[in-house]
Amino acid sequence: MIVDDEPLERKVLTMIIKKEQFGISQLFEAKNGFDAIGLAKEKQMDIVLMDIKMPVMDGLKAAELIKRDVPDCRIIFLTAHDESNFVHQTIKMGANDYLLKPAHPNEIKQTLIKYIPMVNQPKKETFTYSENENIIKIIKYIKNNLHSDLHLDTLSDFVYLNGQYLCRLFKKETGYTISQYITACRMEKAKHYLSYSQNNVMEISERCGFSDANYFARVFKKYEGITPSQYQQQSLMARKKRINTFGNFVM
Repeated sequence: MIVDDEPLERKVLTMIIKKEQFGISQLFEAKNGFDAIGLAKEKQMDIVLMDIKMPVMDGLKAAELIKRDVPDCRIIFLTAHDESNFVHQTIKMGANDYLLKPAHPNEIKQTLIKYIPMVNQPKKETFTYSENENIIKIIKYIKNNLHSDLHLDTLSDFVYLNGQYLCRLFKKETGYTISQYITACRMEKAKHYLSYSQNNVMEISERCGFSDANYFARVFKKYEGITPSQYQQQSLMARKKRINTFGNFVM
C-alpha cells in the first residue's frame, strides 16, 4: 500500500513499483494515515510505503496503529526530514526502513527488494544457534511469550539494548530479522496445536499471538501452502490412519 496525501506522488510511486514487476499481487493507495489504518487491517497488508506528514492523521500515528492490528506488516517511511532523532522516532513507531524524499527509483527498488522476498518466500526453519548471551535470552523470551504482543521496545528493554542495535545483532547472529523469527516460531507452535489439540483455528490463532484469525490463516498458508483447517484435517486423518494400522497390527 502507498500512503501519501499527494496524488502525483502516489501515481509516481505506483508507476515505479509496477515497472519493476516485483510480483506484487495487489497494490493499494490511501491519502492519509486514517484511511491507511482501515485498509491495512481489512486487507492484512504485507508492506506499506508511507509518507509521514499528512492531514487527518500523520504517518507516525498510523504506523503505531497499523503495527498493533497487523504486527507483521513492514512499514517503510517516506520523509523529507533528515534528522537522526526523527529517524529514530520512526523506528520506535514500528518502521522497518525509511527513504528520504525525493527518493530515486533505484533507492525505492533496492529498499523494497529487502522486504518483498520475506512476504513471498517465508522461511520455515526455526532453528538458530548463537553464542551471544543477549540473543540467547531474546530467543528464550520469544519462545516463552509467543501468545503475547512482542514489540521491539519490549525485547530491547529486556536485554537493555538499543532497538536498532538489537535488530542488527539478531540478524547477524541468527540470519533472521526479529519479525521473521517470531512469525516462524508462531507457525511451528500453530502446527503443534493443529496436530494435537482440540482447539479450533480461532482459539489456536489467539494462543499463537494472532489477534485476527483471518490474518493467521493467510500467514499460515504462505508458510505451509495450505490453510490451518486443511492442515488440522490432514493431521487428524494421519492420526486415525496410524491408530488403525496399529490396531490391525495388534490383532
